[in-house]
Amino acid sequence: MSETYILEKIKNTTRNFHFGNVQVLQKMELPSNVDIFKIFKTLENHIPQHYFIGLKGIEVNHREEFAQRNISAIYKNDWMYISNQQDSTSDLLNDLVHELAHHVETTHEDVIYGDHVLAKEFLDKRKMLSHELKSEGYWTSGYDFNNIEYSEELDTFLYKRVGPRVLPMITTGLYVRPYSAVSLREYFATGFEEFYLGDKNLLYKVSPELYNRIEALDKL
Repeated sequence: MSETYILEKIKNTTRNFHFGNVQVLQKMELPSNVDIFKIFKTLENHIPQHYFIGLKGIEVNHREEFAQRNISAIYKNDWMYISNQQDSTSDLLNDLVHELAHHVETTHEDVIYGDHVLAKEFLDKRKMLSHELKSEGYWTSGYDFNNIEYSEELDTFLYKRVGPRVLPMITTGLYVRPYSAVSLREYFATGFEEFYLGDKNLLYKVSPELYNRIEALDKL
């Protein structure tokens, strides 16, 4: 990219270093096949520097809630917490970019959600998802498909009742990946991942308003 980044180069001090103004704490060892410095070089080269403003730090560590909630990363209180238990460099990169998207939500919430247009695109897809599920014989009346917030009940229904074999088939053409369906915020975060690490053309085809929002953020 041609723009000048204000983020500093990575400064390695054993396992703790700074990525610009962002403190990175690697508290537990990563698998030998995961190159954390390659990951941050990719972030420096491909992610707009202004997204990192306000981010206090990134911690790579094992947290009990990861196992309890079957997740590998979480964003809270301006920190990104990432599991050290990663299968590959790309998996860790995906986690970082996904959680960065949640940080961007906090710093650009009005741009993303202020006019409710993105919410409408999401809810329109939810209605189509409900219709597709009903056509496949699933009972959906006990779940609120008009709720844009995360629902553990709906998440469980989609990932355990519908399941990992059927859900991708039903959501193809509606979402870039099945997890986009669980909430408006995850719809944004998975689209953010796709924009920077995946197929921009696919994102534009499937979710044009989401694509346009991220493209606008990219140019800020």
